[in-house]
Amino acid sequence: MRVHLTLMAVLLVASSPAWAAPDYAGILTAGADGPMIAGYRDFQAKAALLDQGMQTLCASPAPPSLEIARAGFHAAMDSWQKVQWIGYGPVEAFHRGQRVQFWPDKKNAGDRQMLALLKDRNAEALEGNRIAFASVAIQGLPALEMLLFDTNQAAKLVEASDDGTLRCRLAQGITANLGRIGGELVQDWSKPDGFATVLKSAGTGVNPYADHRQAASQMFNALHAQLSAMAEVKLAYPLAVSAGEARPSRAESWRSKRSLRNIAVNLESLRDTFATAFAPALRADGKGAAADRFLAALIDAQGAVTKLPAPMEESMGETDGWARLNGLKAKIKTAAQVLETEVAAALDVQVGFNGLDGD
Repeated sequence: MRVHLTLMAVLLVASSPAWAAPDYAGILTAGADGPMIAGYRDFQAKAALLDQGMQTLCASPAPPSLEIARAGFHAAMDSWQKVQWIGYGPVEAFHRGQRVQFWPDKKNAGDRQMLALLKDRNAEALEGNRIAFASVAIQGLPALEMLLFDTNQAAKLVEASDDGTLRCRLAQGITANLGRIGGELVQDWSKPDGFATVLKSAGTGVNPYADHRQAASQMFNALHAQLSAMAEVKLAYPLAVSAGEARPSRAESWRSKRSLRNIAVNLESLRDTFATAFAPALRADGKGAAADRFLAALIDAQGAVTKLPAPMEESMGETDGWARLNGLKAKIKTAAQVLETEVAAALDVQVGFNGLDGD
């Protein structure tokens, strides 16, 4: 009788929610059909509007049309920051991610190469299909940011001169390229055999993933990698060890002074993705507490962003501003810690696991 009761107890525990595997398929479906494809569609749309704004500027070079183009840049960068965490899938093909945003550029390749094009007056290098053969450092948003926001370059952009025309041709080559890449990403995600289908059908047919758990693990690790990049690259790298050592030009979007805005968009995107895809599965599995603690950590970091003096490119050189930014870094690290411990355990996934490497 005692053996029978013990066996019954084991069976009951094994069948309880605490022992049930999370709904990995549901996580993937919610993520792929929700914020992931929606984010890429938004980037495609914003890139098209940016291209239109640049055409307006080049047709009528003047300060008001420059502001229209700059607004288009901000909208496109906002949209890209929402999907920046998705570092795998179609964005890896043809170096699309690096072509949209080559950063961090620790060797300053983008500036050097763009200045060389300007010196050689080589606008053809970024026009039509030729841009695909140009360096990734001058194909995307950072190179465009230089033309639109650098004081000297922007002044020439609004001139009705050969210098202005040269810069317009380069900028239009970049915006057209961004539009093409945006379209390619949406197509490769949403076509019948596209990446959304690959994720949702993991473990069946010819598929790079052995099962849904493996695919969900890669998605989870992409979220974690973004948090790590925010803390270590977007903040620690420019902040250095003190306000006196801070290097504003190392910030992600220092010329447009929107580096803190990038982090704010990142946090909102991660929160939305986790709340949409992962949290429901954890709650259904009786592990909602882990989800709630992670979401609370993200909200805490978001609250810190709203209290920071902007732009961070200026405040990081001041003692109080540096301390606040360093505090934000700590809060983001806390969120990453909750994700890699409590949430990883609840989901039965490993941090740092490459979903394509197998067990």
